[in-house]
Amino acid sequence: MKIVSFCLLTGLAFGLPFAASAQQNVAGSPGDVKYCNALAKSYQSMWSMQEGMPVADVVALSKCDSEPKQTIALLEKKLADKKIDLPHDDRIAQPAGSTSNTQ
Repeated sequence: MKIVSFCLLTGLAFGLPFAASAQQNVAGSPGDVKYCNALAKSYQSMWSMQEGMPVADVVALSKCDSEPKQTIALLEKKLADKKIDLPHDDRIAQPAGSTSNTQ
């Protein structure tokens, strides 16, 4: 019985850090979250305060922190369908000598 307990505790001790790092990778990079929030802001600007946004869209926007890659794809499609320009994506490398991303 002591060997089983030892094996279980050892497995947990070595397995938990890997599980934690896997969950962090699922959420996406900080750049993904930043771009997702920029898309969400652009999408929200389409709706007036009096009109309100559909509930499904509000739920989708709330997933920028937990599922940014899926939310980015959804918001890019919605903005493209409405023919709204997408915000600048800082995740994309700029060509050498480009001044479009300098401040």
